[in-house]
Amino acid sequence: MFAIPGRFLYALSNKIRSGFFSSLRQETENRLIVNFSKTQKSPFITESTSSYDACLSNGSLMLGVKKTNCIAWVEIPNLEYSDQVIEAKIRIEKSSAYVSTGIIFRIIDQDSYYLALVSSKGYFRLDAVKNGSPKALIAWTEISDFNGTDIRLKIITYGTYIILIINGKWAGETSDDSAVSGRLGFALASYEETDNENETHGESMETGSGEYICKSHLDYFSADTRIKTVEEEYKKWTCDSNINAASRLRLAETFAVMGKNSKALDQLKRAWKRRDEAIGGVSISYSEVRTRKELLLAARISFGLGQYEEAEKYIDSLLEQWEKYPEGKLAYTEKIKILNELNKFAELKEFALKYSSFLEKDLSYHTILARAYWELKEYKKSAGSWENAFRMLNEKNDAGIDANGIDTNGIVFNPGVYAANAANALDMSGNKEKALSFFIEAGKIFLNQDNKKELEAIMPKLSALGKKNWQARALAGKWAFSMDDYNLSAAEFDAAEKLRRAVLPQPEADPALFYLWGLTFYLKGNIKQAVRLLKRAVKLAPDYDLFKAKLKQILLINDSK
Repeated sequence: MFAIPGRFLYALSNKIRSGFFSSLRQETENRLIVNFSKTQKSPFITESTSSYDACLSNGSLMLGVKKTNCIAWVEIPNLEYSDQVIEAKIRIEKSSAYVSTGIIFRIIDQDSYYLALVSSKGYFRLDAVKNGSPKALIAWTEISDFNGTDIRLKIITYGTYIILIINGKWAGETSDDSAVSGRLGFALASYEETDNENETHGESMETGSGEYICKSHLDYFSADTRIKTVEEEYKKWTCDSNINAASRLRLAETFAVMGKNSKALDQLKRAWKRRDEAIGGVSISYSEVRTRKELLLAARISFGLGQYEEAEKYIDSLLEQWEKYPEGKLAYTEKIKILNELNKFAELKEFALKYSSFLEKDLSYHTILARAYWELKEYKKSAGSWENAFRMLNEKNDAGIDANGIDTNGIVFNPGVYAANAANALDMSGNKEKALSFFIEAGKIFLNQDNKKELEAIMPKLSALGKKNWQARALAGKWAFSMDDYNLSAAEFDAAEKLRRAVLPQPEADPALFYLWGLTFYLKGNIKQAVRLLKRAVKLAPDYDLFKAKLKQILLINDSK
């Protein structure tokens, strides 16, 4: 399935309309022109199905879809094209439906092709599908000068390059080698209405017989494969002087959202070049213009590419000109991230403290500041910052973190790591007692996560600081059990229980400790001790079925003997 949201119907026919091509107006053998207002025949398949209709109607090729979340296309059989200039005049028939329409090209089969679409909401996209695997080359990107109905779409394919021109303006470009040649087609997609341009969902909905969810009309279509024409069009639409800076900026934003940082930065710099040339041509005093939104975007893209010094230049320029604007405030966070990556810890500390009133609600501020303090050997302050981060992560909502520890950017945060870092910093500052409490907290989190790697990493410190702490010994026993070291596990549980009983007032017993302790004896063949400890676990947690089931199983095994 290709990379358009939702569930779709694929309509494909290989029927041949014999005798048609001899009546087509062809200026050369390498140019196909179809003006539907002047012909009574169509090179495209025309047919009627339960899901869509394709027919000649009032001087155009009409394609109508009868289901939501559905795509249909009709193609020209028997003709294959490689390098070409495709031009199409398309009309979306106005309705309440959310639709997109466009051209499908280099069709190899129903599982391999390219698809360029323009939506009724004023966005375009380009997708490649190869062997049924979809790939978005350009995600939904806003276009200018669109009335919601009329589309003049030009597609230039030259080797691996694909350029899209919509309503006479350059819209986007990319490179892809999924297919080098193939057939051509006319496509229409209907979507279930959502708030997100990139998403549709739900089951397909059908109309009554003869009714359409949406309709699109192809008024004119041409495909020119003459090499001179293709090269001239390619040169024209790769020349910066013919490309509006705003179009490149929109494409840069799309590529950035898609995670294509190199392409995004390339489009951004070319847009700036075009704008600077335009300004330089009309003004005696030449000046480079970068908006605050663009500088922030450039910084984030450069950061994503690991170009931290370049990112810092963009951020510094933004802060110099627009510090008090919303983008300027966002730049504070970007600045400390950059300084962190550049290992400029003294500068980072100074900057972070200067703008703490703007940054203190940002989780990354506390983690980065904690690292700066650590590198500067200010361990007590490092511990304080890790504690703040740990608190924020536990509160989640204040830090923009959901219940799974994932922030709005999809980054996963582990509170156990923050607790362990706080513990290490506290240990280095000499606060052993508090360090132990955070090591225990981290251990509990890692144990619940079944995170053996992190748990193993803190065990030496946990064991060293917690020799006389029953919770530390209990965690050591549980970790040893997870590592299949049952003798060590039993010894740690025994020590933990003795230490717990010596504490006044006496803490509540841990049922999981007795359960695992019982299993260690069971695995070593001491059924009597296993039963005794498992009964204690059941008594402490009478509603926990796992404990009761295991006890019952062992009793049955013992009785059978």
